[in-house]
Amino acid sequence: MQPDPLIAQLDTVYLIRTLERLAKVPADVPMGAEVFIEPDDPKLVHYVQQVLRPELSAIGVHDLIDVPGNQIVARYGDGTSGRSLLIQVYTPIQHHNQMADPWSGKIARATDWGYDEPCLFGQGVTQNKSHQAIILTILKLLHEKNVPVGGTIYVAINNEGRSSHACSEMILNALDTKPDFGLLLTATGQRISLGNRGRVDVNVTLRGKAVHSSVPDTGLSAIDGAYEVMRRLRAMDLPGSHPQLGSRHVIPYQVIYEPLAPHTLPEIARMRVDRRLLPGDDPAVVTKEVREAIGDMAPFEVTVEQGNHMWPALVEPDHPGVQNLTEAHAAVHGKNPGTLYGQGTYDAGGSCAAGVPAVMYGVGGGAESVLGDDFVPLSHLEQVSRVVLQTILSFLE
Repeated sequence: MQPDPLIAQLDTVYLIRTLERLAKVPADVPMGAEVFIEPDDPKLVHYVQQVLRPELSAIGVHDLIDVPGNQIVARYGDGTSGRSLLIQVYTPIQHHNQMADPWSGKIARATDWGYDEPCLFGQGVTQNKSHQAIILTILKLLHEKNVPVGGTIYVAINNEGRSSHACSEMILNALDTKPDFGLLLTATGQRISLGNRGRVDVNVTLRGKAVHSSVPDTGLSAIDGAYEVMRRLRAMDLPGSHPQLGSRHVIPYQVIYEPLAPHTLPEIARMRVDRRLLPGDDPAVVTKEVREAIGDMAPFEVTVEQGNHMWPALVEPDHPGVQNLTEAHAAVHGKNPGTLYGQGTYDAGGSCAAGVPAVMYGVGGGAESVLGDDFVPLSHLEQVSRVVLQTILSFLE
């Protein structure tokens, strides 16, 4: 595949300036015990309706579908070929929470992190905001040049921040046709993510009896109970693995004690347990397995409930959409992209479960620490913009 001449006309000045502006607007999930954010949270409503929607209008994108959950889908193309492509960009920012200056949008070299080149700094630029700027730049070119596209491209602004697929489900239900392929734009280091494990939150609530720490024997400390729960979970046998996706696991990632009072052993422990899923795993069944592993905790009272879940994702390397993205990357870079199977859990599983094969692709950058500084090399912005535009033009011709 030869690069389409149109990709040389991408407005890279607009691309960088747009990301600078977006990087200065907060869209983060606040630090604390509540790890979810609703799609109609005021912060996201402002970001989508007062920042992104006016930008879409300014670049001439008017064929919009308003989707429940404060979401927008931009539609482009003649629809004559019968082929359709869904590209999703996301708004909630979940990582790099301890940046000293998260909303600066400054441009500087990231030499300390191995990128001796101009980079744009800001919380969420790798996970989300770079890809919003990229897709806006592509839509701007398509509309300015009135580029003919035989198929249909749907560009979705997705507000999923609850570790579920609810937002994607609402988006898919709002489309007039079922897409042939899905592309989720997020940080992959310009590799194609072909799959990942799923996950379910198993919510464990343990109740004892609060007591002053000077007389622990007269109460029932939830700290002791939580320790025993974790010991039993560690002993669980989770056989089997997947050749690409890896193994299952069960691990508590949050413990909250109540009440938090001076010199008081708490009465309640609330635990969120991460149970990773492989293809074929049933969230209800694995929740039952966790419940049985914890077992009788008398004299503590224990409840074990299924929380939000996300499905595994897996797309074959020879899928036409994957091959098209691979060829587009090679046309821009002169070589095929790497591929990966992530250990995390992402929204691609929702599309795959709905019958829309979906992979992930996007920029690299950012500090190695999930809490540290976030930045994107400007070269990545331009390269990913070219690859995504090439993919659109070739897939929907």
